[in-house]
Amino acid sequence: MLYMLYMEVCMRNVKESSWKHFKTAAAKRGMPLGEFFNELSYEIDRISKNPWDKILNRKRIFTDKELKEMEKAMKEFRRDFKFR
Repeated sequence: MLYMLYMEVCMRNVKESSWKHFKTAAAKRGMPLGEFFNELSYEIDRISKNPWDKILNRKRIFTDKELKEMEKAMKEFRRDFKFR
């Protein structure tokens, strides 16, 4: 049987503006503060597990045509300055 332990905590050194933002975000989602905190902590953990996904699987910046043009310009530059 799974038991959930809950505890009351006191957090120190939280800026008033940050606390208001946190409470507002929880209220917008219709969630109690503790539940919202739990969700955020798991979400941060999930995101931090594979930071390369954000880099490698993002939307492409250049089209194939633009990439070919850049490669051509790069080859010309290297040739003009006698780089390998």
